[in-house]
Amino acid sequence: MAFSLPETFLGIWEGTPTFSMLGPWTQQDKPFQFSISQIPTSLDYVFENELNFEGVDMGWQRFYVAANDDSTTDNGILAGDLHYCGWLDDFTATSQLTGANPPRYNRFNLESQTEASATFCYDSDDIGAFEMDINRFVHLNMNPFMSGCSRCDCANWTITHNEETDTLTSLLQMSGGEGHHTHSKHLLVELARAGPPPIHDESLVYGPGCDFSGKDSQPVNPVNDVDVVEAKRSSTGCPFLSQRSKAQKSQFKQASSPPPSHCYVINKATDYHLSWTLDETSSVLNVTVSAPAESASTWVAIGFRPKGRSYDESYTEKLSSKHTNFGMQGADIVAGSVSNGVRTLFAELYTGPPIASTDLEISEESVNVINQRVELSFSRPFLSGNLFKVYKDNDASIISSDSDIIWAIGSDDDAGSCSYHDENRGYRFIDWQDPESHLDDSMKCLRKKGF
Repeated sequence: MAFSLPETFLGIWEGTPTFSMLGPWTQQDKPFQFSISQIPTSLDYVFENELNFEGVDMGWQRFYVAANDDSTTDNGILAGDLHYCGWLDDFTATSQLTGANPPRYNRFNLESQTEASATFCYDSDDIGAFEMDINRFVHLNMNPFMSGCSRCDCANWTITHNEETDTLTSLLQMSGGEGHHTHSKHLLVELARAGPPPIHDESLVYGPGCDFSGKDSQPVNPVNDVDVVEAKRSSTGCPFLSQRSKAQKSQFKQASSPPPSHCYVINKATDYHLSWTLDETSSVLNVTVSAPAESASTWVAIGFRPKGRSYDESYTEKLSSKHTNFGMQGADIVAGSVSNGVRTLFAELYTGPPIASTDLEISEESVNVINQRVELSFSRPFLSGNLFKVYKDNDASIISSDSDIIWAIGSDDDAGSCSYHDENRGYRFIDWQDPESHLDDSMKCLRKKGF
């Protein structure tokens, strides 16, 4: 049976994501751009986007959807099979395997379709479906989906067209936490039409893995100087978070201690700042995170995952490794608000509330509201946290290419607990010793004169 999309799906689309893995997007920056086109000879579909987040080129993604069955390839291709191929800057710690960041490859299958929507689910049985050259590709032997998940519970992607408004809604969901979230939103964006679909000739052919006639080397940018179509975005989450549209300059306490060695705006939309100094002699990280505060109950948090990017399967049973990438699991978390002080927690679940924990050792902790920003400061050893304390893992240092962080902002509820952060959360890889190797200069904090 052949697969086809309505003609109304074809085109170039733009919008501002509400949810994304890196946190909310600002409407002031270049919008998220996405295109759907069709190859005239094979009738296969090509979905494309360039990931430009807050003015920084993060990489590219391609999705190839088969129009017809093809039994000539290994394990066969069914109509509606979607093959993902993408290159994401500093997303995977693949240098240990390849010496570079190769394209990623994953396969999804068509789950359901209506006249206005199509849903694809991750093919969790696709291990070994295609022969992958490890020097070029990272296949799914260590995929970023939750360990042990199956199909739609791992990941599901629904694209819906609203004929009345001529808008396209894209919702990509990952696994949830049992008893808390059915699924977690990886990307949610409403897109407005910005132009006709890109034109592809017959040289763009469908093939196994990322082998798509040059698409795995020189990505195509489908959007060229088109008029920006303003996408509507509703305010959600805590009331004060909707007031964060105007970027604020960094503000620091006037103290006798020297300024931090590094300071970056990790997310512009929420104005979340991360600053730190390494004490390599004592193997200690001195860190401050801050965000705008509406009241004393505003909390900020940062989570450390020493093996969050590791391809070592032995860490999976320790609630760590690449399988935790799109969730919270395995994070040693420090959260703080003026009303309830500083707390240390651990994320047992892929998504869902973390539990109180003393596994992560911190010192000199403080939380204050200064110049309408909540600032959480503390020091932590390079080697500390759940993997070190529970599993006695002496390799679980945050000074590693396997390490990553998660962050969030919210408001304490009446009981004094951290309420749900909603879309105000994200993920980042941080090289604590050399952040300039992967964080753009445009992300650096604006510091006061003389600072």
